[in-house]
Amino acid sequence: MQKQTVLVILMIALAGFLPGLVSAGNSALEEARAQFEDQHYDKAISLIEKELKKSGESADLLVLMADSYLALGEKRNAEKTYRQALYLEPGHVDGSLNLSMLLVANRERREAIALIKEVLAENPNNARAHFCLGMAYNAGADINDAFEQYNILKKLDKKLAAELYDAIFLK
Repeated sequence: MQKQTVLVILMIALAGFLPGLVSAGNSALEEARAQFEDQHYDKAISLIEKELKKSGESADLLVLMADSYLALGEKRNAEKTYRQALYLEPGHVDGSLNLSMLLVANRERREAIALIKEVLAENPNNARAHFCLGMAYNAGADINDAFEQYNILKKLDKKLAAELYDAIFLK
């Protein structure tokens, strides 16, 4: 897999996954998210570490921390932190999907596909999960399976469907 394709997979995986992470009224988490969105990843991690010490572990905080590690290129820390979030909250959608895309980039497709299918078992209409599954299939040159996900996505989210189509056919 080319470096550019890996980068695209990881950035798409993160795009749009953050809005649901922040619960209203949690100013520390909101500030960490703002730092992340401003590309101040080290500051986001620092704020999250302080909040974790103060309030205890939180899957949402850990996923945002893992996203920050990933943005810094610290794939091992990102994977470890995603796994920690999933240990706290098995089936955490954003954690599962973000970890799955990291696994695809690391050529660990079997585990990635299993994680995505768990998300789809809970919500068969999760467009992001179908997108991630299509990307995972595409990374392994399973074009027919990837195209099947594209066809499902056309009904759920036309924008994601178009992005998956481009990934499949415009490599």
